[in-house]
Formats: sequence, structure tokens, C-alpha cells
Amino acid sequence: MLGRIRTKITAMIVSWLLSLPTISSTFWLPMWVALSIIFPTIFNYFPESPAPLRINWLPQWVFRILYIPWIPFMIIPGSEWLTEYLLLPWLWTNTPVMVIIMTIRPILTFGGFAFFIGSLVQLLIYRRRGIKLVTSGFYGIVRHPQYLGIFIWTFGHLLYALPLFLRPADIIAWVTLVYLYILLARSEEENLLKIFGENYARYKKRIPFIVPFTPVKLSEFVSRLIERYTPRDRSKNIIVRIMIYIVIITIIGYLSYGRTYCFREEPPI
Repeated sequence: MLGRIRTKITAMIVSWLLSLPTISSTFWLPMWVALSIIFPTIFNYFPESPAPLRINWLPQWVFRILYIPWIPFMIIPGSEWLTEYLLLPWLWTNTPVMVIIMTIRPILTFGGFAFFIGSLVQLLIYRRRGIKLVTSGFYGIVRHPQYLGIFIWTFGHLLYALPLFLRPADIIAWVTLVYLYILLARSEEENLLKIFGENYARYKKRIPFIVPFTPVKLSEFVSRLIERYTPRDRSKNIIVRIMIYIVIITIIGYLSYGRTYCFREEPPI
């Protein structure tokens, strides 16, 4: 039990540390602005965004330290493009698409956050009532509603970087967060099967993993496919997961390499 808690805490810390730099390109996000009212000194990091109030006891390095995981990409020659901005001229002039993005991003951000909080509150209430296995409400939609809420919430947050300020690092950060939470969810399910046995097995067959409204047959097929090609040996399993992650990041890098520009320059048209 203690090992599972440590694994969960580690995954959350790593994934959030990697995703936090996306805030720098989306600091006008309403949620972030609301936080700046409470902790306005954070905004002193941006010369063009003076804080409306000043709380000098909150040092600026609290915000800057969030960039530590990405420092190597900023100083290693040849990798600085990961922290530059993606060149998306087709999006700059596509008003209908931008209207759609501007409409859905607050819905996704606050809707995902509400979904996360709602499922968390439901879980806590049921636990206080002595119900160990929650299968209704949010947990009747997907088996991991809190993680789904985080995915939606952070994806909506990511969309605030469009059309000018989205970076490859932001995409990698979000994909890393999603990938780590999916691995964490699968690890949790192994423990839940040991604890609840057949009850959880029936629940798995009835409710989608993390994508709502997925057909049961499709969900079962994907699960069988993953189990079939997942090594039983723990060390081999870890190697396979790392290799899958490397492949995903390589694809993102390939698609974005040579398609970035520096903010200090005028965006090329």
C-alpha cells in the first residue's frame, strides 16, 4: 500500500513539474489570473505584466523554479527549438477555427476542473460512508474520472497558447502528463483487482477505462491487446514503457522540428 502511494505521488510530481512551464505561455488564463490576485508577485516575472498588488514576501524564484525540468532544453545546443514557438500561419488567418478554439478552451478548462473536483468530492463522500468500491456517478462514466478531468482541464489550458504561443515543450509536457497518469491508472487497477476481485472485474467490463462512451467490445479488445504485448517481467515492462514514451516524443519532435520561431523575432508569415 505504501509503495503504491509513493508511486502515485512520484508520478504526480513528475507530470506536474513537466506541465507547469506551459503556464508561461498562457499566463492570461482566467484561472491563473485569479491566482495572481492572491499571489501577485508571481507576475513580476513578466516585465510586461506588472502585478496589480504586491506581496513582497512571496519571492519570484518560487515561480522560476518551476522551469528547472526544462533548463537542459534551453542551454543544450540544438534543443532550444523545443522552447520556441510553433509556426502555425494557417491558424493565424483562420478566423472560424480560432473562434471555435476560443469558445471551447474555457469550457474544457473549467469543465475539466469541475469534473475533477466533482469526482474527488464524490469519492471522499463515499469513503466516509464506508463504501470502498465506487461504481456510480462520475465513476459510472469512466473508471478514472479524476484523471479524465485533469486531462480535459490541462488540454483546455494548453489551447490558451494558440495561435502564437504554443511550443513543442508544451505539447511534450501535456503528453507526458497523460502518459504517466495512464500508467498510474493501470497500476492502480492491478491493485484494485487484488482487493475487490470479481466485483472490480465486472466493473471493468461495464465501464470504460478513461475515454467516456467507449463501446464495451472496443474497450475489451484494447485491454486484451495491451495485456498480450505487455511483458510480465517487471524490468522488461519498464523498458517497454520507456521505449513507447521515447517513440511518442520522437514523433512530436519530428513533426515540430524546423517549424518554430523565437519570440524575439517577428513571426515569419
